[in-house]
Parts: sequence; structure tokens; C-alpha cells
Amino acid sequence: MKTLRKITIIVAVACATLFAGCASLAQIANLINCKFSMANISDITWADINLSNIKSVSDLSLSMLQKAATAIKNKDFGVSANLNVDVKNETTQPAKVFAFDYELLLENNPLASGKNSNFSYAVNPKSTTRVPVPLKVDIVQIIKNGQVGDVVNFARNLSDYGNGKESNVKIKLTPYIGTKKPTKLAPIVLNKTFQSSAPKKN
Repeated sequence: MKTLRKITIIVAVACATLFAGCASLAQIANLINCKFSMANISDITWADINLSNIKSVSDLSLSMLQKAATAIKNKDFGVSANLNVDVKNETTQPAKVFAFDYELLLENNPLASGKNSNFSYAVNPKSTTRVPVPLKVDIVQIIKNGQVGDVVNFARNLSDYGNGKESNVKIKLTPYIGTKKPTKLAPIVLNKTFQSSAPKKN
């Protein structure tokens, strides 16, 4: 399986030579030597409310509750967030990230997918660059009663991802190499289901 993945990547890089200059090609090709890891999910926003640090409905101010009530009335359950990915380049050559396809899974069930192609990030040699990948999720299909608490619970699940608490969120990223005629690399699955270090009480 590893051999097949390596062959796929090599073929993708070979294709990139047809449309990339030498300098750009070196940076593009070096992306396969980088290590990807999830940092966290931040800037979780619904109805113009930042829910990143909201743990319960009681944490919402009166103005936030008014915005939430308006969103529920309008059946607006679109949530946006930033998926922050650390790209570590341990080589002595620069690398470049152009774009990602992404798929967000909750309890291993596909929840949202999309493409982000409007950014370009350089990853310097011997360094780590944090790449924010914007996510757009409509959670109308997964909330139970269409209440504020349902949205808050969903946001808490996202914000706990990467913070040492239980989380059942999985992210699948498919990076692109090249700009004129982008070529997809093999998907990268970032899955952190953290368990609390404290033993659970019976």
C-alpha cells in the first residue's frame, strides 16, 4: 500500500514538470517530503457569533442569543471555521502549498466537503508553517431540535479537536501541486480522537 502511494505521488510530480518552471517545480515536488498534522479548528462562527470558546448556552450574551434566535427563525445553520494544518518541512529546500480539497467527517459520516484554491503558502526549509483551510458546514441535517444548544454542542465538538479532549472529528485533505493545471496528491487523513488522561468514573 505504501509502495502504491509512493508511485502515485511520483507520477503526480512527474506530471507537474509539464507545466511548472524549475524553481516552482522544486518547491512543488518538495511538498511530498513535508509532514502534515492537525493543529486545531478555530474561528468557529455561526450567525455572526464566534463559538470557539463557547461551552454552553449560558456563555452566550443577550446580543448573541438575539442573533441566534434570528438565525434559527431563518433556518440558517451554516457554520464556518478554520481548519489549521501544520506543514513541517524538515528538508533544506522550500516547499509550497497551493490548494486543498477537504472532507469533514463526524462519527465517520461525511458532513461537508469543498475546495480551497485561493491561497498559496510557502513553507521555508527547516520550519513549520500553519496553513488555515476555511471550512463551510451546513449542520441542518445533524442537529436534533434546531435549538441554540445543538449548534453550541457541535461547535464544542469542533473546538475540542486538538485540545486534549474527546473528539470524533476526522479531516481528509487532498493537496494540489501546480497552478496552471493542478494535480492532486494522495489524500491525507488527519484523525485525532483524544481520550482524557483521567480515568472515567463508573
